[in-house]
Amino acid sequence: MLLKLNVKNLALIEDISIDFKPGLNVLTGETGAGKSILIDSIGLILGDRASTELIRTGAENAYIEAVFDVKSEEAKNIIREYGIDEEETLIITREITLQGKNFCRINGKLVPLSALKNIGRYMVDIFAQHQTYQLLFDSEYHLKILDELGEKKVETLKKELKIIFEKMKEINREIKTLLKEKSEAEKLRDRLSFEKEELENAFLSPEEDKILEEEREILVNSEKIMKSLILAESLLYEGNDSLPVLELLDKIIDALEGISIYFKDIDRTLNTIKESYYSLQEAANDLRKFINRVDFNPERLDRVFDRLSFLERLKKKYGMSLNELIKYKDEINKKLEDILNLDEKIEIKNGEYRSLMESYMYNAIKLHNLRKEIAEKLEKKILKELEELAMKGVQFSVDFKFKDDMEGINFQGQKIAYGEDGFDFVEFLISTNTGEPLKPLNKIASGGESSRIMLAIKNIIADVDKIPCLIFDEIDTGIGGRTAQTVGEKLYKVAKNRQVLCVTHSPQIACLGDAHFQIKKIVKDNKTITVVEELTFEKRVEEVARMLGGTEITSNTIQYAREMLTMAQRFKESK
Repeated sequence: MLLKLNVKNLALIEDISIDFKPGLNVLTGETGAGKSILIDSIGLILGDRASTELIRTGAENAYIEAVFDVKSEEAKNIIREYGIDEEETLIITREITLQGKNFCRINGKLVPLSALKNIGRYMVDIFAQHQTYQLLFDSEYHLKILDELGEKKVETLKKELKIIFEKMKEINREIKTLLKEKSEAEKLRDRLSFEKEELENAFLSPEEDKILEEEREILVNSEKIMKSLILAESLLYEGNDSLPVLELLDKIIDALEGISIYFKDIDRTLNTIKESYYSLQEAANDLRKFINRVDFNPERLDRVFDRLSFLERLKKKYGMSLNELIKYKDEINKKLEDILNLDEKIEIKNGEYRSLMESYMYNAIKLHNLRKEIAEKLEKKILKELEELAMKGVQFSVDFKFKDDMEGINFQGQKIAYGEDGFDFVEFLISTNTGEPLKPLNKIASGGESSRIMLAIKNIIADVDKIPCLIFDEIDTGIGGRTAQTVGEKLYKVAKNRQVLCVTHSPQIACLGDAHFQIKKIVKDNKTITVVEELTFEKRVEEVARMLGGTEITSNTIQYAREMLTMAQRFKESK
């Protein structure tokens, strides 16, 4: 709701401040008093284009400030996107300088002009000449209106459809991932198969390279090893220009055993020598075995060298150790097995997707048919409203259409776009004269006629339309009498659920206002300026009398004006 409007140095306005009220606010005044300037100032707050010519003569800049009570979740979301702290009260300001610069602020924070447009479309709808940015003119908003008119039935279907659509998207992502894996796997398959064959034919075994390296060292140094083994074995058993080591130890043991019966202290030493004897005897036997095993075999050495070279090339090629190569060979088998299973996985996912698509189509068609029913009822109600507004030649239609999409779904022989809300694209069409083709709402003639059409639509969708403030500029153009009264009553009805601002020349409409503002021109310090005054009941009587009688106001017009206001009050109290 628009709580307050402050305007400085804009055209004939020097400095005015208006506190708007809930319900129906009517603005009246003589032609040229500045009523349209006020509407234009609100348009500037909503992001309308500005010209330096609007700046009051002698001023450096023009300044507009609007204070809103924010309830719209859409508006709050946009406010958050611009990093503005969420508050119940929103203050939008716009300054226009002679240099052509615009300074826009929301709650004190500088924002681009586009921010005013983005937020404004959820705050105010203006139906006035040359104003074409109402949210109702946006065809994307029409489907939302239709669905909200469908209430729980549509809401339930849309929830079900959204769940199915999200699952379809998830499975579609999985299928794309699998197809990508398959494409990559096809490229890898030949390489993996070759690597598998190469590694299997290599007959790798754990630690083989280390074992072969040890064998290679033995084969390379076999002559030296053999000499050392023979020398050691001979010294133990044969000696070298002396008795063999084992024979010497045997003699020592015999000698010590001979004295052990007399010299008990020698027993420990004797046992140590005996243990050494047995250990050396065992070592001598091992040396004999080693001698028999070590053999210089050039052919075996060549084979060991070749095998080690082969293993080294293999490790270098794959950048892995021998044990890692063995593990990698097993991984290749798993990868090749997975590649073989990809087709099966893809087919399973495709089956799941087809099943979901059947459910999606069933619910989307059901939703489409339900929307058609709602649209038919809406068309009849709006045409009835238009008749009551003396617009019998007007036609109104809810147009259902589809958008071509080669990657979309098949419906009625064509590929169409679809989403979580189904596949319907809806647009409200209207024809203002008999015989003229139906056209989108934003193509209809501007002025009072279009405002009445919008009023008829707003009156029907009042319960679901979320725009909190509606502005109608000269909605009464070309009408009077009973039709003007009907227009006023419908404005009042719409204003029961939201704030309405109406610029009018009709006394019937003016009488139904919850608040009445008079706009007039005065001369101050030899300058003409526009001023605004909220009227008391008695001053309303005078203003309505002026609207009835023009420049000549008689006691009869005063009396008639008073009666009209009294009757209007009774009407409002009865509703």
